[in-house]
Amino acid sequence: MMRGALSSMILAACLAAPTLAFAQDADVQPTQATPGDPTPGDPWENFNRDLFAVHESVDQAVVEPVARGYRAITPGPVRSGVRNVLRNLRGPVIFVNDVLQGEVGRAGVTAARFALNTTIGIGGVFDPAERAGLERHDEDFGQTLAVWGVDSGPYVFVPLMGPTTVRDAFGRVVDTAFDPLTWTGGDDAATFRAVRTGMTALSTREQLLDPVADVRAASVDPYASFRSSYGLLRESAIQNGRSDVQDLPEFDDMQDIEPAPDAETPDSIEATGDVS
Repeated sequence: MMRGALSSMILAACLAAPTLAFAQDADVQPTQATPGDPTPGDPWENFNRDLFAVHESVDQAVVEPVARGYRAITPGPVRSGVRNVLRNLRGPVIFVNDVLQGEVGRAGVTAARFALNTTIGIGGVFDPAERAGLERHDEDFGQTLAVWGVDSGPYVFVPLMGPTTVRDAFGRVVDTAFDPLTWTGGDDAATFRAVRTGMTALSTREQLLDPVADVRAASVDPYASFRSSYGLLRESAIQNGRSDVQDLPEFDDMQDIEPAPDAETPDSIEATGDVS
């Protein structure tokens, strides 16, 4: 079990190493963050734009159509149940990061939510904790590092994963180690992890169909728009909604975006245009 988990983390590090090394050698005009600006610096901008172009091609050709198909054939309540289960599975990771950030009260809420939704909520399909006044929130090790004062580092755009920073990318690897399912052995566990990863990607992309389509349609430079949005939303998440960034949802709130009723029909899906 441990050998498999360590192999996964080492593989992630090996995949990241040549990417970052190539970026450092790229001939770019850096975009640096300014004081008070939550947008991360982008010294590898040219390289990131190339990766963004690759992402857009794959997303529009494969990922977006699959997400639209998922929306078209899957009733809203079922999609909501899938999101609830995926959120509930993140409970242990959120709890550890709450504790590491010294947020004892939020850690208690996370633990209570996980216990209540896993039992009464039938494995997290339903969210009785929300109705009981236990509001959900999300935390990850990237946010924990930020609370500890670690700088975000350069902005990085990873195809099929979307925008991140060096700090937050490292945080994702550490969160994998915090996840109890990482250390669960057996073929069934490996299959479950693969299914969860796929469903997380599909559910997230379905939720972002309309926001991404709006950016593509309205923005002169979608790459810059995604970068700025990531910085603003990330800062709000790090500050637990207490930052000076106003009228912005926390990251986890992005999962609550439900399409308008007409977006559920195949005809409306065909009529629309389109993460990062």
